Amino acid sequence: TEDDKIDYLRRAYNLGCRNIEMESCAFASLCHRAGVRGAVICVTLIDRLQSDLMSPGDVERYDELVRRPHQLVVKFIKRQLGLKIKENKSIAQATSTPPAAQPVTS
Repeated sequence: TEDDKIDYLRRAYNLGCRNIEMESCAFASLCHRAGVRGAVICVTLIDRLQSDLMSPGDVERYDELVRRPHQLVVKFIKRQLGLKIKENKSIAQATSTPPAAQPVTS
């Protein structure tokens, strides 16, 4: 039921869980078996304790919210390859703002 779902999510939240990522486990397993290095970046768009739908403000910012992690990955790969990195405002802003202290969960 909906009440059971919310109860489960609240208990997980109280234990420090801020994201439940299921697909990345399969991706990581596939990369490992193929001998390919891979990484997962999780972006949480919805607070499921509030709603199962994106808020109107998040819908308007969706493109930015999706594009930002991609830009960070490209910057990281270029740095690893020793390529010149052309700074852009959203990447500089993203890398200069420290993330909130939250436990990493998978």
